[in-house]
Amino acid sequence: MVAEFRTIGLGALHVFHTVARLGGISAAANHLGMAKSGVSRHVAQLEEHFAVRLLERGSRSVRLTPVGRKLDERIQSILAEIDLLGDIAHAERAGVSGQVTIAATPEFGALVAERLFPEVRQRHPDLSLVMRTGYTFEDMQDPNTDLAVRIGSVDDENLVARPIGSFSRWLVAAPQVNATASVKTPYDLKSRPCLTFRGDRPSAAWRLISGKGEAAVEVSGPFAVRNFTILNQLARAGHGIAFLPNFMLDDDLTRGFLVRCLPEWASPATPVFLTFRPGARKVARISAVLDIAQEVLPDLLERR
Repeated sequence: MVAEFRTIGLGALHVFHTVARLGGISAAANHLGMAKSGVSRHVAQLEEHFAVRLLERGSRSVRLTPVGRKLDERIQSILAEIDLLGDIAHAERAGVSGQVTIAATPEFGALVAERLFPEVRQRHPDLSLVMRTGYTFEDMQDPNTDLAVRIGSVDDENLVARPIGSFSRWLVAAPQVNATASVKTPYDLKSRPCLTFRGDRPSAAWRLISGKGEAAVEVSGPFAVRNFTILNQLARAGHGIAFLPNFMLDDDLTRGFLVRCLPEWASPATPVFLTFRPGARKVARISAVLDIAQEVLPDLLERR
Protein backbone atom coordinates (compact mmCIF):
# COMPACT_ATOMS: atom_id res chain seq x y z
CA MET A 1 0.00 0.00 0.00
CA VAL A 2 2.86 2.40 0.81
CA ALA A 3 4.39 1.79 -2.59
CA GLU A 4 1.03 2.55 -4.27
CA PHE A 5 0.57 5.86 -2.45
CA ARG A 6 4.03 7.02 -3.45
CA THR A 7 2.70 7.24 -7.02
CA ILE A 8 0.21 9.98 -6.02
CA GLY A 9 1.74 13.37 -6.60
CA LEU A 10 0.85 16.45 -4.59
CA GLY A 11 0.23 18.18 -7.89
CA ALA A 12 -2.62 15.81 -8.71
CA LEU A 13 -4.18 16.34 -5.30
CA HIS A 14 -3.94 20.10 -5.68
CA VAL A 15 -5.45 20.03 -9.17
CA PHE A 16 -8.35 17.84 -8.10
CA HIS A 17 -9.11 20.06 -5.11
CA THR A 18 -9.07 23.12 -7.37
CA VAL A 19 -11.53 21.44 -9.75
CA ALA A 20 -13.77 20.56 -6.83
CA ARG A 21 -13.57 24.09 -5.39
CA LEU A 22 -14.20 25.92 -8.67
CA GLY A 23 -16.65 23.40 -10.10
CA GLY A 24 -15.15 22.87 -13.53
CA ILE A 25 -12.16 21.71 -15.57
CA SER A 26 -11.93 24.98 -17.52
CA ALA A 27 -12.17 27.16 -14.42
CA ALA A 28 -9.45 25.12 -12.71
CA ALA A 29 -7.23 25.27 -15.79
CA ASN A 30 -7.55 29.07 -15.94
CA HIS A 31 -6.87 29.43 -12.24
CA LEU A 32 -3.81 27.17 -12.33
CA GLY A 33 -2.48 28.39 -15.66
CA MET A 34 -2.63 24.91 -17.14
CA ALA A 35 -4.11 23.37 -20.26
CA LYS A 36 -7.50 21.69 -19.78
CA SER A 37 -6.00 18.44 -20.97
CA GLY A 38 -3.42 18.62 -18.15
CA VAL A 39 -6.12 19.15 -15.55
CA SER A 40 -8.17 16.25 -16.94
CA ARG A 41 -5.09 14.02 -16.94
CA HIS A 42 -4.43 14.65 -13.21
CA VAL A 43 -8.05 13.87 -12.34
CA ALA A 44 -7.98 10.73 -14.48
CA GLN A 45 -4.80 9.59 -12.70
CA LEU A 46 -6.53 9.82 -9.32
CA GLU A 47 -9.61 7.99 -10.61
CA GLU A 48 -7.43 5.25 -12.05
CA HIS A 49 -5.39 4.97 -8.88
CA PHE A 50 -8.41 4.65 -6.58
CA ALA A 51 -10.51 2.76 -9.17
CA VAL A 52 -13.54 5.01 -8.55
CA ARG A 53 -15.25 7.87 -10.34
CA LEU A 54 -14.57 11.18 -8.64
CA LEU A 55 -16.43 13.54 -10.96
CA GLU A 56 -19.78 13.59 -12.75
CA ARG A 57 -18.99 15.52 -15.93
CA GLY A 58 -21.62 17.76 -17.51
CA SER A 59 -21.48 19.84 -20.67
CA ARG A 60 -20.33 22.99 -18.85
CA SER A 61 -19.51 21.92 -15.32
CA VAL A 62 -18.58 18.97 -13.18
CA ARG A 63 -20.00 17.65 -9.94
CA LEU A 64 -18.29 15.60 -7.28
CA THR A 65 -19.48 12.05 -6.78
CA PRO A 66 -20.16 11.01 -3.16
CA VAL A 67 -16.75 9.38 -2.92
CA GLY A 68 -15.25 12.41 -4.66
CA ARG A 69 -16.65 14.67 -1.92
CA LYS A 70 -15.20 12.48 0.81
CA LEU A 71 -11.85 12.34 -0.92
CA ASP A 72 -11.81 16.11 -1.43
CA GLU A 73 -12.36 16.68 2.30
CA ARG A 74 -9.29 14.60 3.11
CA ILE A 75 -7.24 16.22 0.34
CA GLN A 76 -8.14 19.65 1.70
CA SER A 77 -6.85 18.59 5.12
CA ILE A 78 -3.63 17.18 3.63
CA LEU A 79 -2.95 20.37 1.66
CA ALA A 80 -3.58 22.48 4.78
CA GLU A 81 -1.04 20.40 6.72
CA ILE A 82 1.51 20.88 3.95
CA ASP A 83 0.91 24.64 4.07
CA LEU A 84 1.49 24.51 7.85
CA LEU A 85 4.80 22.73 7.32
CA GLY A 86 5.78 25.52 4.98
CA ASP A 87 4.84 28.13 7.58
CA ILE A 88 6.94 26.36 10.21
CA ALA A 89 9.93 26.20 7.87
CA HIS A 90 9.51 29.87 6.96
CA ALA A 91 9.37 30.89 10.62
CA GLU A 92 12.52 28.87 11.30
CA ARG A 93 14.33 30.56 8.44
CA ALA A 94 13.10 34.00 9.44
CA GLY A 95 14.14 33.51 13.06
CA VAL A 96 12.49 34.78 16.23
CA SER A 97 11.95 38.52 16.47
CA GLY A 98 10.24 41.11 18.65
CA GLN A 99 10.70 42.35 22.21
CA VAL A 100 10.75 40.37 25.45
CA THR A 101 10.49 42.26 28.75
CA ILE A 102 11.90 40.66 31.90
CA ALA A 103 11.38 41.83 35.49
CA ALA A 104 13.85 41.05 38.27
CA THR A 105 15.38 42.49 41.41
CA PRO A 106 18.12 45.02 40.61
CA GLU A 107 20.98 42.73 41.63
CA PHE A 108 19.72 39.57 39.96
CA GLY A 109 18.60 41.66 37.02
CA ALA A 110 22.19 42.80 36.56
CA LEU A 111 23.35 39.18 36.52
CA VAL A 112 20.65 38.25 34.01
CA ALA A 113 21.50 41.19 31.76
CA GLU A 114 25.20 40.34 31.91
CA ARG A 115 24.96 36.62 31.19
CA LEU A 116 21.55 35.84 29.66
CA PHE A 117 21.13 38.79 27.31
CA PRO A 118 24.28 38.16 25.21
CA GLU A 119 23.39 34.46 24.88
CA VAL A 120 19.88 35.27 23.69
CA ARG A 121 21.16 37.81 21.18
CA GLN A 122 23.74 35.38 19.85
CA ARG A 123 21.09 32.78 19.11
CA HIS A 124 18.29 35.17 18.11
CA PRO A 125 19.81 38.41 16.79
CA ASP A 126 16.41 39.84 15.88
CA LEU A 127 15.16 39.72 19.47
CA SER A 128 15.19 42.84 21.66
CA LEU A 129 15.38 42.48 25.44
CA VAL A 130 14.19 44.92 28.11
CA MET A 131 14.95 44.60 31.83
CA ARG A 132 12.67 46.10 34.48
CA THR A 133 14.10 46.09 37.99
CA GLY A 134 12.47 46.42 41.40
CA TYR A 135 11.86 44.59 44.67
CA THR A 136 8.06 44.42 44.41
CA PHE A 137 6.17 41.58 42.74
CA GLU A 138 3.62 43.68 40.89
CA ASP A 139 5.50 43.22 37.60
CA MET A 140 3.42 40.38 36.16
CA GLN A 141 0.23 42.44 36.53
CA ASP A 142 1.57 44.52 33.65
CA PRO A 143 0.69 42.77 30.36
CA ASN A 144 3.85 44.24 28.84
CA THR A 145 6.01 42.15 31.20
CA ASP A 146 6.65 38.74 29.65
CA LEU A 147 8.83 37.00 32.27
CA ALA A 148 9.93 37.64 35.83
CA VAL A 149 12.65 36.29 38.08
CA ARG A 150 11.08 35.93 41.51
CA ILE A 151 13.08 35.64 44.72
CA GLY A 152 11.51 33.58 47.50
CA SER A 153 8.09 31.95 47.28
CA VAL A 154 5.57 32.39 44.44
CA ASP A 155 1.99 32.17 45.70
CA ASP A 156 0.18 33.48 42.62
CA GLU A 157 -1.94 30.66 41.16
CA ASN A 158 -2.23 32.61 37.91
CA LEU A 159 1.50 32.19 37.20
CA VAL A 160 3.72 29.30 36.20
CA ALA A 161 6.81 29.15 38.42
CA ARG A 162 9.88 27.17 37.35
CA PRO A 163 12.63 26.79 40.02
CA ILE A 164 16.05 27.69 38.62
CA GLY A 165 18.18 27.42 41.74
CA SER A 166 18.83 29.22 45.01
CA PHE A 167 21.31 31.56 46.68
CA SER A 168 22.44 32.47 50.18
CA ARG A 169 23.46 35.72 51.83
CA TRP A 170 26.98 36.06 53.19
CA LEU A 171 28.38 38.36 55.87
CA VAL A 172 30.98 40.66 54.27
CA ALA A 173 32.96 43.73 55.20
CA ALA A 174 35.93 45.75 54.04
CA PRO A 175 39.21 44.10 55.15
CA GLN A 176 39.96 46.81 57.72
CA VAL A 177 36.49 46.51 59.26
CA ASN A 178 36.74 42.73 59.45
CA ALA A 179 40.14 43.04 61.14
CA THR A 180 38.91 45.44 63.83
CA ALA A 181 35.37 44.10 64.35
CA SER A 182 36.61 40.81 65.78
CA VAL A 183 33.44 38.87 65.02
CA LYS A 184 33.90 35.36 66.44
CA THR A 185 30.27 34.23 66.67
CA PRO A 186 27.00 35.42 65.09
CA TYR A 187 26.00 37.00 68.40
CA ASP A 188 28.98 39.37 68.24
CA LEU A 189 27.07 41.11 65.44
CA LYS A 190 24.72 42.64 68.01
CA SER A 191 27.39 45.14 69.04
CA ARG A 192 28.96 45.72 65.61
CA PRO A 193 27.97 48.30 62.96
CA CYS A 194 25.72 46.42 60.53
CA LEU A 195 24.27 47.69 57.26
CA THR A 196 20.66 46.55 56.93
CA PHE A 197 18.35 46.00 53.99
CA ARG A 198 15.43 48.13 55.15
CA GLY A 199 13.64 51.31 54.19
CA ASP A 200 12.11 52.21 57.55
CA ARG A 201 14.66 51.76 60.37
CA PRO A 202 18.33 50.75 60.73
CA SER A 203 17.74 47.42 62.49
CA ALA A 204 16.92 43.91 61.36
CA ALA A 205 16.86 40.26 62.42
CA TRP A 206 19.52 38.23 60.63
CA ARG A 207 19.10 34.45 60.52
CA LEU A 208 22.23 32.38 59.95
CA ILE A 209 22.95 28.67 59.69
CA SER A 210 26.09 26.56 59.65
CA GLY A 211 27.23 23.07 60.46
CA LYS A 212 27.23 24.19 64.09
CA GLY A 213 23.56 25.07 64.16
CA GLU A 214 21.34 28.10 63.67
CA ALA A 215 21.36 31.63 65.06
CA ALA A 216 18.92 34.54 64.92
CA VAL A 217 20.53 37.86 65.76
CA GLU A 218 19.07 41.36 66.14
CA VAL A 219 21.47 43.79 64.46
CA SER A 220 21.61 47.53 63.86
CA GLY A 221 24.00 50.10 62.51
CA PRO A 222 24.51 53.54 61.02
CA PHE A 223 22.77 52.96 57.68
CA ALA A 224 19.77 51.13 56.29
CA VAL A 225 19.06 51.06 52.57
CA ARG A 226 16.56 48.97 50.64
CA ASN A 227 19.06 48.28 47.89
CA PHE A 228 21.75 45.60 48.00
CA THR A 229 24.01 47.39 45.52
CA ILE A 230 24.17 50.50 47.71
CA LEU A 231 24.76 48.33 50.79
CA ASN A 232 27.63 46.70 48.90
CA GLN A 233 29.14 50.12 48.19
CA LEU A 234 28.78 51.18 51.83
CA ALA A 235 30.46 47.96 52.97
CA ARG A 236 33.33 48.49 50.55
CA ALA A 237 33.75 52.02 51.92
CA GLY A 238 34.20 50.60 55.42
CA HIS A 239 30.92 51.67 57.03
CA GLY A 240 30.01 48.31 58.49
CA ILE A 241 29.15 44.64 57.96
CA ALA A 242 26.63 43.77 55.25
CA PHE A 243 24.58 40.62 54.65
CA LEU A 244 24.54 40.33 50.85
CA PRO A 245 23.46 37.79 48.19
CA ASN A 246 26.44 35.63 47.29
CA PHE A 247 25.82 35.87 43.54
CA MET A 248 26.84 39.54 43.57
CA LEU A 249 30.10 39.09 45.53
CA ASP A 250 32.45 37.18 43.21
CA ASP A 251 34.38 40.18 41.91
CA ASP A 252 34.64 42.04 45.22
CA LEU A 253 35.91 38.96 47.06
CA THR A 254 38.37 38.04 44.31
CA ARG A 255 39.82 41.57 44.16
CA GLY A 256 39.95 41.93 47.94
CA PHE A 257 37.52 44.83 48.24
CA LEU A 258 35.47 42.71 50.64
CA VAL A 259 36.15 39.68 52.80
CA ARG A 260 33.76 37.21 54.40
CA CYS A 261 33.04 37.49 58.10
CA LEU A 262 32.21 34.18 59.76
CA PRO A 263 32.67 32.31 56.46
CA GLU A 264 31.18 29.11 57.89
CA TRP A 265 27.87 30.95 58.44
CA ALA A 266 25.32 31.99 55.80
CA SER A 267 21.62 32.61 55.46
CA PRO A 268 19.29 29.71 54.65
CA ALA A 269 19.02 29.14 50.90
CA THR A 270 16.52 31.37 49.12
CA PRO A 271 14.83 29.80 46.05
CA VAL A 272 14.72 31.59 42.72
CA PHE A 273 11.90 31.09 40.22
CA LEU A 274 11.39 31.96 36.59
CA THR A 275 7.74 32.98 36.34
CA PHE A 276 5.42 33.57 33.42
CA ARG A 277 1.75 33.45 32.49
CA PRO A 278 0.14 30.21 31.33
CA GLY A 279 0.21 30.09 27.55
CA ALA A 280 3.37 32.22 27.29
CA ARG A 281 5.20 29.34 25.60
CA LYS A 282 2.83 29.60 22.67
CA VAL A 283 4.45 32.95 21.84
CA ALA A 284 7.65 32.18 19.89
CA ARG A 285 9.72 35.10 21.20
CA ILE A 286 8.87 34.33 24.85
CA SER A 287 9.37 30.60 24.41
CA ALA A 288 12.81 31.18 22.88
CA VAL A 289 13.97 33.30 25.85
CA LEU A 290 12.45 30.86 28.35
CA ASP A 291 14.38 27.95 26.85
CA ILE A 292 17.69 29.82 27.09
CA ALA A 293 16.94 31.20 30.56
CA GLN A 294 16.21 27.72 31.92
CA GLU A 295 19.50 26.58 30.42
CA VAL A 296 21.74 29.47 31.52
CA LEU A 297 20.39 30.84 34.82
CA PRO A 298 20.63 27.68 36.96
CA ASP A 299 24.33 27.45 36.12
CA LEU A 300 24.88 31.02 37.29
CA LEU A 301 23.44 30.17 40.69
CA GLU A 302 25.04 26.74 41.06
CA ARG A 303 28.53 28.09 40.48
CA ARG A 304 28.30 30.19 43.62
